[in-house]
Amino acid sequence: MNTSIFKILIALLFSVKLFVSCDSENTTITDTNSQNIVFTTPPFDLLGIDAKFSKDIAYDTKERTLFDIFLPSSNQPTPIVIFIHGGGFTSGSKEMIYSFEADHIRTYLSNNIAFATISYTLLDDTGETEGVLKPMNDAKRALQYIRSRAADFNIDKTKVVLTGFSAGAGTSLWIAFNDDMSDSSNADPVLRESTRVSGVAVYETQATYNIDRWISDVFVDYGITLDQVISNPSYTSSITRLYGIPTISDYNTPEVEAYKNTVDMLQLFTADDPEIWVNNVLQPVVYPSNATIMYHHAFHARELKERADIVGVANVTYYGLNPVLYADPSGESYTDFIIRKLTTN
Repeated sequence: MNTSIFKILIALLFSVKLFVSCDSENTTITDTNSQNIVFTTPPFDLLGIDAKFSKDIAYDTKERTLFDIFLPSSNQPTPIVIFIHGGGFTSGSKEMIYSFEADHIRTYLSNNIAFATISYTLLDDTGETEGVLKPMNDAKRALQYIRSRAADFNIDKTKVVLTGFSAGAGTSLWIAFNDDMSDSSNADPVLRESTRVSGVAVYETQATYNIDRWISDVFVDYGITLDQVISNPSYTSSITRLYGIPTISDYNTPEVEAYKNTVDMLQLFTADDPEIWVNNVLQPVVYPSNATIMYHHAFHARELKERADIVGVANVTYYGLNPVLYADPSGESYTDFIIRKLTTN
């Protein structure tokens, strides 16, 4: 057995920290809806597009739960794109997109589409007790908050596309593949809003945050088995830290199994979910000899496409580099997909 892949897997997923507490949702009623919208100079030149920009709007009371928003001038409510940044759930910010997506944002605004980019709570370097549900639930709330202020932002909350890169991509899929997570009886009006969206467009995504599925499905070509991992004393301490369990004998407890199911986007993906656009083409299609290749491997996109085809969800998928394994025959681009999903009835 080649042990290097397991070292990479554990090191990589340790940075993601799939711990066992599933209840990370903040149900405290906040007064963020009382904020006035203050417009300021955008972070890049809009090249004459008639639009306004507001930054650092709080969607919760945590330090990082902020978003920026671009609003085109319109007499009618506009659709909106919401971007979730990457960084392995341990780094990154809402501003990351401005260095490489300014042209795309201008394209949306020119097509009368609003654009928001969010930050979220990062995982703690040590002592993390909530795992990926913490940042993912923040992102869910951001979506719900923006919808709760649809009238203030002049947006059509029935026309929303989620998009993201890497961890933000996986989070977008997790939100989209869940059943509607609105809570109609919640005392917080934000959490009463729907989480269903019109489409999802993701770059360099992961197919699931269930480590079992990385071994059994995503990287099945490489012959890795779960038993080989959990029976190897060299990895015991790392695995127990990943899931916040006292010993490896707790790995298959109902609590850990429930958590893994909660963050398993592949399992959540069903026929009633929105169309997806997926692009994993930056890494070579080779044995995952380092964390970057493993985290953004073409096989993540392959698994998503296979699942989409099985359940009957339309998808535009591209994956593989040297060689390209699959390229959607439509050739539809990222921005064209988003514009189509938001402007076609």
